[in-house]
Amino acid sequence: MTKTAKEMVDLANQQIETINVGQAKLMLDDPKMTFVDLRDIREINAEGMIPGAFHMPRGMTEFWVDKQSPYYKKIFDNNHKFVFYCNKGWRSALATKAAQDVGLKNLCHVDGGFTAWVEQGGVKAEKPQGKSPAQKEGVYDLLPFVVNPDNISRFEGGKVLIGDRRKYPFSKEFITCDSVDAVAISIKNMVTQGSGPWMAAVNAMRIIACDGMDTLKAARNTLVATRPTNTAMALRLDEILEVAKTADDQGLSIDQAIAYKIDAIKNTIYDNYAIRARAMANLIDDGDGILTMCFGEAGFLLSLAMAKRDGKNITVYVPETRPYLQGAKLTAPSINELGIKVNLITDNMPAHIMREGNIQKYITAADLITLDGHVCNKIGTYQNAITAHHHEIPYFAFAWGRDDAKKTRDDVVIEERNPAEIREVLGTPTTTDNIGARYPTFDITPPKYVSGVITVHGVLSPYTLKNYKTW
Repeated sequence: MTKTAKEMVDLANQQIETINVGQAKLMLDDPKMTFVDLRDIREINAEGMIPGAFHMPRGMTEFWVDKQSPYYKKIFDNNHKFVFYCNKGWRSALATKAAQDVGLKNLCHVDGGFTAWVEQGGVKAEKPQGKSPAQKEGVYDLLPFVVNPDNISRFEGGKVLIGDRRKYPFSKEFITCDSVDAVAISIKNMVTQGSGPWMAAVNAMRIIACDGMDTLKAARNTLVATRPTNTAMALRLDEILEVAKTADDQGLSIDQAIAYKIDAIKNTIYDNYAIRARAMANLIDDGDGILTMCFGEAGFLLSLAMAKRDGKNITVYVPETRPYLQGAKLTAPSINELGIKVNLITDNMPAHIMREGNIQKYITAADLITLDGHVCNKIGTYQNAITAHHHEIPYFAFAWGRDDAKKTRDDVVIEERNPAEIREVLGTPTTTDNIGARYPTFDITPPKYVSGVITVHGVLSPYTLKNYKTW
């Protein structure tokens, strides 16, 4: 027996939870609620959307929500309550019922949809138009050589080119890799670090794009094993596998799908760099002395560049960062390239410089931040944070994103590299081979020493990070 669309909607409403606009407004600022916009993108462009909503086309509901679907979206794998809405509540009723049928438990939809939301004074965000945050801030013109994305890693002529940071600043050279194993060796041998490993790794997947999903999965595992603490690489590679699987299922070019995804990831990341850098630049005061540690990548460097462009006169103190000297070879030259005064110091000088009163802020990147606010970064970050805390100097760390698998410090694997690397500097021995040595690459700073984490939402307390879906 056939049913009208209205009858189908009425039947769905009998089997799902429906809320009114007033209830929805109360849920908007709750970090445990995720609003899902089911409308066509043209409607969103014309009318705006509920702030922070995730866009899911109505026709993809069952496929994006079902864990068994090749199109499953990980956003639905959390303990949030999902609030569906469309224009007037018909599509959202059917979509809520469909999502419920394929296993999504905690969800509801808004009666009257976005139309009722606007009529009853609900706030709305316009669909972003025009220039991206990165373009608005002019970040691509501000970036020093070493953090320009094309100079970090790119795919060219069927091979992966990786900027050799071991040679910088004395020369600007690239390592050319024609296999996944070659890329993995380059990452392991510290040709690149920071955002470099994930950028090199995702480009490596294009080398074997036509070799099948099993080969791509095996390559992912090989690459992740090179830097186990750098979980950004694992997450980016998982995104690549997802689009590769979709392209494979649909008979489309896997290589083209991977290429498009890499560009999308880079664009989003540099937009987020711009947002975070602006938040940090606003906290930098004229006359500040700033201590950093290791290489802060684009976010940190852009915050300095923006502060300078804002007319602030600052001085940056950069520890050399043993044993690979990233501070001396990457950070200091990049800051100098920005036209900002920089003083190179040894790794054991920060406490003295702080006591002199020359440091007003301590700012670093972070290889990883746990959901409970522990900051994992280059070894030496922790001791500087303790010293900064003693001298009442605030410590700020840049987040690169949220990893839901890293809830506490116990979830972090600290990479312990070959101790032989400690017995030399840039290939020159500093002691004899029979001397014992250890090289834990990272350390973990507890949240009590962290004044703020720089995120796409601004500067947040490390204790409230877990309440935000994105960082």
